[in-house]
Amino acid sequence: MGERLRIRLMFEWGGGALWCGNEATLARLSVGPVEDKLPLSTTTRARLSEMTGWHDTALNWDYPPDPGPWEASEYKRFDDAANSLLAVIQKELGAEFEVIYEKL
Repeated sequence: MGERLRIRLMFEWGGGALWCGNEATLARLSVGPVEDKLPLSTTTRARLSEMTGWHDTALNWDYPPDPGPWEASEYKRFDDAANSLLAVIQKELGAEFEVIYEKL
């Protein structure tokens, strides 16, 4: 049996939430965001899109080096939602994949 495929749930500014997490996954799915290459439900894809939009509100878009507008409680809410989504993604992808969440 080969190396388990690893997917990183890692939100990027402006889009992309699922990324390859090891060489085996890169060999199968290539580079860039991979959510469109995975067998995910329409509901999960919509939730990824919603979470990406929410994530992008954490950045000070006028001057990104400055702190963003989120308080600690908003980061916690986001992380809790991301961890819930992580469980759904893991269930949909099955045992062939290991899905990990990389926090902001």
